[in-house]
Amino acid sequence: MALEDKIEAKTARVCVIGLGYVGLPLAVGFAKRGYQVIGLDVDARKVAAIGHGESYIRDVASEDVSYLVESGYLSATTDYEVLREVDIVLICVPTPFDEMKAPDLSFVVAAAEGISPRLRTGQLIILQSTTYPGTTEEVVLPILERSGLKAGRDFHLAFSPERINPGDRVHTVENTPKVVGGLTPRCAELARLFLAQLTPQVHVVSSPRAAEMTKLLENIYRCVNIALVNELALLCERMGIDIWEVIEAASTKPFGFMPFYPGPGVGGHCLSPDEYIFLRDGDGGLKIVPIGDYFQSVCTAPDSRLRQIHGVTLVAPANTELLVFDPAQGRAVFKPLRYVSARPYEGPMVKIVTVDGRELTVTDGHPIITLEGGDFVVKRADKLKPGDALVIIKDLPCDPTPLSIDLIAELPENEYKGVRVRPSQGSFSTYRAQLKPYLKKHLKYYWDVFRYNTMPLTTYIALEREGAMPIPHQDVLLCTGRGPSYSSIPAVLTLDADFARLLGYYLSEGCISVDQSLRTRFTLNADERELIADLKATLKRLGVKYSAYKDKRWNSYHIKVSSRLFGLLLRDILQCGTNSYDMQIPPRLMTAPPEIRLALLSGLLRGDGNVHHTQEMRTYTKRGKKYSHYINTATVGYFSASPILFQQMVLLLQGLGFVPTFKRDKPQLRLYGAEQLTRLKPLLADVKRQRLEAYEQGRRKRMPTTQSQDHGEFATVQVREVTPASSVPIVYSLETDDPHTFVTSYGFVVHNCIPVDPYYLSWKAREYDFYTKFIELAAEVNQDMPIHVVEKVTEGLNSQGKPLRGAKILILGVAFKPNVDDARNSPAERVIELLLTQGAEVSYNDPYVPRFKVGRDVFYRDEVVLESVDLTEERLSASDCVVIVAGHDCYDYEWIVEYAPLVVDTLNATKGTSRQDKVLRIGAPMRMANLRR
Repeated sequence: MALEDKIEAKTARVCVIGLGYVGLPLAVGFAKRGYQVIGLDVDARKVAAIGHGESYIRDVASEDVSYLVESGYLSATTDYEVLREVDIVLICVPTPFDEMKAPDLSFVVAAAEGISPRLRTGQLIILQSTTYPGTTEEVVLPILERSGLKAGRDFHLAFSPERINPGDRVHTVENTPKVVGGLTPRCAELARLFLAQLTPQVHVVSSPRAAEMTKLLENIYRCVNIALVNELALLCERMGIDIWEVIEAASTKPFGFMPFYPGPGVGGHCLSPDEYIFLRDGDGGLKIVPIGDYFQSVCTAPDSRLRQIHGVTLVAPANTELLVFDPAQGRAVFKPLRYVSARPYEGPMVKIVTVDGRELTVTDGHPIITLEGGDFVVKRADKLKPGDALVIIKDLPCDPTPLSIDLIAELPENEYKGVRVRPSQGSFSTYRAQLKPYLKKHLKYYWDVFRYNTMPLTTYIALEREGAMPIPHQDVLLCTGRGPSYSSIPAVLTLDADFARLLGYYLSEGCISVDQSLRTRFTLNADERELIADLKATLKRLGVKYSAYKDKRWNSYHIKVSSRLFGLLLRDILQCGTNSYDMQIPPRLMTAPPEIRLALLSGLLRGDGNVHHTQEMRTYTKRGKKYSHYINTATVGYFSASPILFQQMVLLLQGLGFVPTFKRDKPQLRLYGAEQLTRLKPLLADVKRQRLEAYEQGRRKRMPTTQSQDHGEFATVQVREVTPASSVPIVYSLETDDPHTFVTSYGFVVHNCIPVDPYYLSWKAREYDFYTKFIELAAEVNQDMPIHVVEKVTEGLNSQGKPLRGAKILILGVAFKPNVDDARNSPAERVIELLLTQGAEVSYNDPYVPRFKVGRDVFYRDEVVLESVDLTEERLSASDCVVIVAGHDCYDYEWIVEYAPLVVDTLNATKGTSRQDKVLRIGAPMRMANLRR
C-alpha cells in the first residue's frame, strides 16, 4: 500500500524521536487521531513514565497518556530497532545553543545516524528541531543516504518547524498551523498530507531551507522586539516613566502594533588557550602571543574595556590590530581587534592535523577557512575531511619605515648609573663656551668633561632638556666600564641587514648571563669560520668590544660581549630573551622590509638551521632483476626550544614565500624542493651552503614541493585527520571587522569565533560572509539585561542601607519561560552567576525545576548546583531581596510581596498587588522614599 493510502487509512505507523516538550505532545496528538505511535528516547526515565501512563509534560494530561497506552495507540522505547517497523519518523530532538550561542546539532546527528542503517524504502522522515537553514540538506540528508537509498526516490525527507509554545493552553499542537518544506514536491506533499491529519492548516514552502528560515524569522522577530522594549525600559526608568503603562496604552491601537514586554533577558566557538594570535599595537611590529595569555594581559590593562555577557567575559583592547586574511585581496592585512573573549567550556575539542604536520586545537564547531574550486568556504572544524584544503598565509604586511633604536630614549632611568656619553667624532671641548655654564650647575668637577671627553648620561640628558646640548643622539657613543672592561656602543643603532643577521645569530646561538654586569655569549661550532668572521665583523662595525676563545674539547668557539648596554639592548629593549627557551624575534623586525627579514632568517638558519644531503646510487632487486636508482635529496631544517620563536619562524618563512613542513610532536620544520633550496642557499654559510651546492650540482631534475599548493600570496595545505582532543576549562575567541577572519598558529586562517551570536542564523550567515548586525545588536541588548537586574537589586538594597555582598537573595523561577520545566538558556543562570560573583548568598524556588546548574564565569571557574527550596513565609521574610525571573502562574504574588522585604520584579508580575512600595520593577521609576521607609 502506498504511503499516502496508509496515512489516510490511519494504518501508517509513526515514530517520534525525542519525547520532550515538543515530541510528547506531537506523539499524543497523532495517537489521539488513531495512529499507532512509538516514542523513542535515550532517557529511560521518560520511557518508563510513558509505560506507566504518566506524563511529565505540563501540557499533556496523564489521563491521555494512560488511555492511549492502555488502548495500544502509544508506546515508548529506547531501542532504535523499532525504526525498521515504522512508516513515518518525526525527529523532535533538542538543538540547544552552546555557551557561545552556536548550534549544537549532536542530537540531530545522533538521530539521523540511528535512522540510517534501519531506513526502509518508502519511509517519510520529517525533521522538526529548530536549526539553521541548510541543516536538513547538509547534515541529515548525507547521513540518511549512507544507507544506499536515495532521498526523493527511495525515501522522503522534509522539514517542518515545531511551533510548540510550552504552557500555552490556547495555541496547542492541534490548532497551530504548520509550515513544511520537502526535498522534492512529492516529499512535501506526503509531509503535508500527514501533518494535516493533526493540524487544520499546513502551509507548504518551496524547500526545507525556506521552512528552516521561517522558524528563525519567528524567533528573531520576537527577540528584536523584546530588545527594543528592553532598551526603552531602561530609558523609561531614567525618564521617570512606567514602561508597562506605555505598553498597555500602545496596545489599544487595533492595527500595526503588537505588544512585547521587557524582562531579565532572552534566554560560538573558540580556540584552545595555547593557540597563537598575531597582533600590532601602539609599539608597531608584529607580536605573537598565546591567546590565553593575551586575554589575561588585556583584562588588567588600564585602557581595556571589560564586560560580562551571558557567562562570557568580553574585553575590548585599546589601539590593537589583529593579523587577518582578506579573501578579496588574497593576502594578510591588519584589522582592528574589537573583542577578545573567554568562557568556561566542557564540550568537545578537536585537533586538526595537516599532511605537512601542522596542528590546530579548537572547539568542535570552530569555523575554519577552506578553499574549494577557487572559492573560500567556511566549515566547522569537526566537519573537515581528509583532503580539505586549509588556507595558510604566505605574505606579511610590510612597514617600509627605516628601523633604528635610540638607546638614550629607550634606556630606563634606573640604568643610567655608570653610563657615560662621548662624541663619536670630535670633542666636547669644541663647545666649551656653550657647555661650561650649564655643566657648572650639574657637576662639581665639570672640567673632567673636557679632560676625558665624556660626561655622565644623566648630565647629557639634563643639558638636552635645558636646550644646551649641541650634539644629537646619533652623534654620540654610550660608554660603560673603565680600563680593560671599557666598552662603547652607538647611542642610535640602525637595524639594517647586518644588525638583523646579528640578531639571528643571537637568537640561535646566544645567551645572557648576569654577574656583576650583563654578559652576552655566542657559542658556535669552531668549523663555522664564515659565520664567526661575519659575527666579529658586525660587532666591530658597531664598535662593540668582545673577547673570543676556542674550546678544543668540544670544538666550540665562544664570543663574549661584556657590555651591560649591549645586554640591556638585547634583553630589555628588543626583548629577545636570554636563553634558548624564551628567545623571540623583536616585533618590529617581523614587518621590516624583505631584505631585513631575509638577513634575520640568514642568521637564524646559519645558527640553528641544519642541512641534510643524500647523494648515492641505490640498488635493489625486483622479480629477479636488479635496478639502480640515483638518489639526490636535500632538506633544510630548523629547531627551536622556544615555542614563540618557532611560531615566529613559521610566519617569517611564509612571509618571505617559503612553505615549510613539520615533524609531528616536535618544534622542528623542514624545507625542501629545488625552488626553495635555491633561494635558501645564499642565506647559509660554511658546510651548510656547501651541501646545498653539492645538491645543486648533482641535481638531474627539479623536485617540486608536494605538500602545499601555492596561490601567490597564500597557500593551501590538505587535512590529514581531525581527531578528538583533550578538553580545556576555558576557551577564547576574537572578533574583528570585516572580513571576520584572523591568522592563528602555523599561519592558519580561521573565521571569527562568534563570541556573542545568539541565533543559528547568525552562525550560518558567517558561511556566506554576511554579518547579521541588527540581529546581534538585539541579542546584545537582551543579554545585557541580567546585568541591569543585578544593578536593580543593588540599588534597592542600598536604598535600605544594605550592601549586595552577603545579602540573602531568593530567585523565583529559573525556567526559561513561565509554566515550563525547561531551564536551558534561562536568563536566571546569568543573574545568579552575577549575584554569586559579587558575594551574595543565592537560593531559588521553582516548582518545575528541582535542580539548577550554574557555570560561573572565567574568574570563578567552579560550577554551582542549586536545589529548589520551599517557598514559605519564613523564607520570604528572611530574604533581603526576592527577584522574580520566571513568572509562573502558580505563584501568589500578593502573598509574596506581603512577606518579602524587597521585590525586584523583572516581568511586571506584581502588577496590582497592594504593597507597591516594596517593589522595584524593570522599566518603572524607583520609589526611593518609600523603600527607605
